Amino acid sequence: MIISNNQIQRLLKTYGKDLNPSVNPVKDIKSKSVARDELAISGESKIKQRAFQAARQSEDIRQDKVNALAEEISAGTYIRSDDEVAEKMIALAIVDKLV
Repeated sequence: MIISNNQIQRLLKTYGKDLNPSVNPVKDIKSKSVARDELAISGESKIKQRAFQAARQSEDIRQDKVNALAEEISAGTYIRSDDEVAEKMIALAIVDKLV
């Protein structure tokens, strides 16, 4: 199938576009003012940002706790009740929902 330039022009004219530069004069873009975007950060967001940065800078692993737990496990004295585990899971779930 061969599509001629005339067919393309008619199609573009139907949809409101014309490639003929004599019909649509070029607009001067420099004369338009450009709108600037603004960003405003709330006080609450600034506090959260500082807390997040402090958390990132702190060490992720508390080696003293890891060592204590490793000693308990190797000695066979690491015993946690089901209630302790359940309470910890529920507390973490509540904190996750609040944050």
